[in-house]
Amino acid sequence: MVKEIGSENVITHEDFLATSRRVHYNRFIAEYYDRFAEEQKMPIELRDGEIVYGKDEKFLDRARGMRECGKHWQFDHYETSKYKNLIRVNRCRDRFCLNCMALEADQRYAQYAKVLDGFLFEYDLYHVVLTVPNVSEEWLRNTVTLILDRFSYMLRFFDGRKGIRNLDLKKYGYIGAVRSLEITVSKKNGSYHPHLHCIFILKKDLDLSPVYWNRFSEDRSGRKETRLFSEFEMILQRLWCLLILKKDATKYNIEHIEEVCDYPDGFSCYAEKANGDYHEIFKYVIKGTFEEETLFKYETFRTLYDALFGRRAYETFGVLRRYDFNDVDGDLGLTTPDEAFDRFIASLKLRELPKRIEEILGDIINAYNRGTEEKYISKAVFVRHFKTLTEEEKVRYLKELSKEMEKRKE
Repeated sequence: MVKEIGSENVITHEDFLATSRRVHYNRFIAEYYDRFAEEQKMPIELRDGEIVYGKDEKFLDRARGMRECGKHWQFDHYETSKYKNLIRVNRCRDRFCLNCMALEADQRYAQYAKVLDGFLFEYDLYHVVLTVPNVSEEWLRNTVTLILDRFSYMLRFFDGRKGIRNLDLKKYGYIGAVRSLEITVSKKNGSYHPHLHCIFILKKDLDLSPVYWNRFSEDRSGRKETRLFSEFEMILQRLWCLLILKKDATKYNIEHIEEVCDYPDGFSCYAEKANGDYHEIFKYVIKGTFEEETLFKYETFRTLYDALFGRRAYETFGVLRRYDFNDVDGDLGLTTPDEAFDRFIASLKLRELPKRIEEILGDIINAYNRGTEEKYISKAVFVRHFKTLTEEEKVRYLKELSKEMEKRKE
């Protein structure tokens, strides 16, 4: 019998239901693109000396693609073994598509987590969050421009290209970083919260003990415990604030920031050891509020579209500059070799050759509702779980697969 794949490695009923929910919300964004196309009318022909205008086909194409995204799934069906291995799923690849954001977040993790892990032997990796106060829609685009510019400028103080007299920032041993842009929309007042999730590669075994209290230590909602900050975090909070406000980055201004601006502790920022968990850096660019069965209102969509137009969600620096975290395998890793998963598929093929089939999302969900014994599997899901195993568990699993394949050959 072919070695079973664990439940943690399958595409679950809940996974497909989550996709269905995203398909539901995508239809509202598709309607926004239709409306956008109407508003952005383009000259399409000259008739009787007059220019005739029509809807912008670019946005109509986006609307059509988004309506179909995630509905059609192609599998290799191993009927005897009761496995369906995902080969492809139709995608629109629009940056506002909830399905594509979720799928690409998983694939980005699969592609680049191992790049970051490669530095762990000699360095420590920190998840750093840099925020600014919420802004209204008319200030969002300029604020995004500002924080992206100021971030790259701030790194110069850590890599030594710029200095602050009597304040040594090179002691942290910074060698590289990746930053991702995220914009959330307030449920209370509709304001926008652009901020950066980053990974900093710093010297190993730094003493970043949390010993300082400030106004960011208390969670006003009462849901989180009081948090103390390290010296590194205190410097980040104040330096980041000064750079955003375009104040002089001096030691005196950092230590006496209340004298030069209205933010006595700077802006909210924190840094924590990543410990191999990079989900925050690889997640969605936008988050919305749920109003009237949609993700966000049309006006919000227009504001976000304008703010993100021409932006790169990810940017790398220092030793990570050679990698483009915006570049995600369009096949979602389904065609990328993976020893463990490829061995499992090979063991299935020793028993039977698969039949290529296509299924509609709704039919898959209905099959689960009827209690199907079929297991839907995917290389991306398998690889993500395999990464969580210890080296000993990985070796043992591969050995078991090899033994199973030898039995099938006999």
